Amino acid sequence: MYLAQKVISGERHYFIRESVHRDGVYVSRELMSLGTDPSGYLVYPGGRSFYIHEQVEECLARSGADPDYDELEELFWPFVRPDIRHSIQGFRSRGRKRFSELTRQEEDFIANHLHPVDRRRYNYLRTGELDQSKQAAISYKFYRSLAFKSRDELEHRFMDMEKELEPDEFSLYVYSFLYLRRHFSEIIAGKMPQGLDPEKLDRLFLEELCGLNRDDLFWKGAGKPEDLHPYLLRYVIMFFDHPLGSESFMQDHLRDFFARTRRRFGDFPVKKPDLSPDEAGRIMGISSAILSSMSQRELTRIYRGLAMKMHPDRGGDHDQFIRLTQAYKMLLSKKTTGGI
Repeated sequence: MYLAQKVISGERHYFIRESVHRDGVYVSRELMSLGTDPSGYLVYPGGRSFYIHEQVEECLARSGADPDYDELEELFWPFVRPDIRHSIQGFRSRGRKRFSELTRQEEDFIANHLHPVDRRRYNYLRTGELDQSKQAAISYKFYRSLAFKSRDELEHRFMDMEKELEPDEFSLYVYSFLYLRRHFSEIIAGKMPQGLDPEKLDRLFLEELCGLNRDDLFWKGAGKPEDLHPYLLRYVIMFFDHPLGSESFMQDHLRDFFARTRRRFGDFPVKKPDLSPDEAGRIMGISSAILSSMSQRELTRIYRGLAMKMHPDRGGDHDQFIRLTQAYKMLLSKKTTGGI
């Protein structure tokens, strides 16, 4: 069983559904509507305890389900009062079951019926791995929680997991699970896609997403949509409303580069050079006249382009790359404070 959500007349409604095996595929069936507030089915008898109203089990039994109370508790857990959750969270964690080895049925489902896009979504959400080229090496056991689920249940599972993403990860996540990097030969495609041709990226994204929308295997058991399915519409918003290459992502990459450089070559001086705006401009190939009218966004775009070419991991000179970065930071600081 799983908890599903649907917006009706501007209000979010909740439903208990389950995935069932029918005619060789897993489909979803609705068991019970919980209305707009599932917490109304929780009872607090006193102390640090709660239970689910028997009405829920009775309704599920009438629908032909055989509910497990622990499973029901997991569904209602997000709606339990915060103070109660805080008090008993530790006891719940200690009581969780250990998984046994994969059954033959689980292995068959993951190998032959779990869509590659589902594997890539799960891989990124669990590990943050941007480059999915080595996905085939991942153990089937890693995907065990996705076995025997309908398309509807899988989508609700992913929507819950995606809530943990930061906004500056949205487009990277989409780039990763659609495996757009396979269309590029550049080295940076695996780690720094913000340096790729944005028009080509946009075109490939739309092609891949529309292809997924037409994919019979992806919609198996759910019915292939005529128009773009709402399940996929959220990825259009993620990709276009949150462009690749946020400043924080670039800074994270630079920190990673400097850490790797120190490991290879030892520490290097971090004293900031006394650069004038003219000197910094020359390092970046920007004249004083152009620099004065340039926006912070334009300055960052030029820096990223140069950084791609001069990066030591791509054959560039280590000292020149650091000098470029220092010039960029100085000019950006001047732009921020109105000094240019």
